[in-house]
Amino acid sequence: MWFTTRMQHNKEWVDTSQPATSAAYSRQVPPGEEERFVVVAGGTVDGFVNDSFLCFSAKNKNGDYHREMNSNLFLHWFLSQLLPALAEPSVLVFDNVPYHSQLTEESRYPTTATNKAELVKWLERHKIPFPPHATRPELLQLCKKNRPVPWYMIDNIIREWNHEVVRLPPAHSELNAIEQVWGCMKRYVHSSLQRFTQAGLQVRLEEAKLCTTKEVWAGAV
Repeated sequence: MWFTTRMQHNKEWVDTSQPATSAAYSRQVPPGEEERFVVVAGGTVDGFVNDSFLCFSAKNKNGDYHREMNSNLFLHWFLSQLLPALAEPSVLVFDNVPYHSQLTEESRYPTTATNKAELVKWLERHKIPFPPHATRPELLQLCKKNRPVPWYMIDNIIREWNHEVVRLPPAHSELNAIEQVWGCMKRYVHSSLQRFTQAGLQVRLEEAKLCTTKEVWAGAV
């Protein structure tokens, strides 16, 4: 999830009994570019998994925090911070963002960007017959028809550690408990951020993390 120094409400009550220069009158968002943090963590019914909380400053300013995360960074966090902290066999819940969903070599198949020569190689490698004068669209359709069951690299790792994995259907993030926890943290930062600086945001983030108690997590799960 991402948090930004300009996480303000669209509308606010204004205390008109205070001078306009007073902080109690309204919170004025300064001009200029906002600072963003990307936060990665795992959690259970008992709260955030110990030592799984990773927070880093984002370089991308367009709001798409997914561009700040890639498969290598995610895998490093997963192997070094989350998996070692799980004390017992667990079921890990994932959505379908690309860095959760790298296919194994065996389950990769051609896409619409694959050229004709590579389509032919893939079909030959998988011993799938095709007409000698087939067009590229016909070869692509044949590849799609025979595509293997998707198997993800991260799933193999999870099972090697004696855990199980559940993958959510696309566009159903409401089924993921941590989304509700992120929402709780965002509401806190929205309502409490007074200094629109990176340091101010970092303080509010630490407070928001403490607000997501065991009861919050249990309710979300």
